[in-house]
Amino acid sequence: MLRYAKLDTLCLIRSVYFLTFSVLFSAGFYLMFTVVASDALSDSPRFARDYMLSMSVSGAFFGALNGAGIRLGAERGEGWARQVLLTPLTGPAYLGAKALTAWLATLPATVVVFALGALVNDVSMPAGDWLAALGVIWGASLVFVVAGLAVGLVAVGEAAQFTCLGVFFPLALLGGLWFPLDDFPAGLRRAADYLPTRALDQLATLVTPGDAGTSWVRPLLVLFCWGAVLATVVVSRSRPAVLARV
Repeated sequence: MLRYAKLDTLCLIRSVYFLTFSVLFSAGFYLMFTVVASDALSDSPRFARDYMLSMSVSGAFFGALNGAGIRLGAERGEGWARQVLLTPLTGPAYLGAKALTAWLATLPATVVVFALGALVNDVSMPAGDWLAALGVIWGASLVFVVAGLAVGLVAVGEAAQFTCLGVFFPLALLGGLWFPLDDFPAGLRRAADYLPTRALDQLATLVTPGDAGTSWVRPLLVLFCWGAVLATVVVSRSRPAVLARV
């Protein structure tokens, strides 16, 4: 499984599609709204830090969906999954390799956006807070990985790509990752509190300076519930007959 995951990861990081949407999209958005249009958007001295965390979550989200959902759906559509199941690699091991690849795919965008925050916008935090934020984003991104697997097991071929984009854009936008939620209608702001994107953004903010005392309960509970529901979908769809279906 680990050898297959290594090969799959190398193929993923060479993908122009992955680099564009996960890394360059997140880095470009971050620079655009913190350097080019920062005066128009926010007067908060913490805006560069907070938006850095949000765009890191956004990049991690798409990295997971790409690594698990789009690639798994494409491989099922091309018949590659059927060929893999003819080897000693079992269905669970195949999905495990996909999950590991997708989890690793959440790191590049996070690291790049963190570097831009420190080098371009002078975001300053103690080393422990940098590591804590990185650890929280990477660890909790497992929920996004499970979401990607669920999409890849439900949609096949090009449908997986469109489904992932249909999941990514609304959850990133409504989760407040790209634009501040203050300008959203009250109903959408309340709904955002129950989205995994918003929950992970909140957790990443909670481990950085200035947010001590805020409750961890809701975001942790939201991520747990989403993870449990999505894991149920993955388990129910992980039979060899489903994996090999085109």
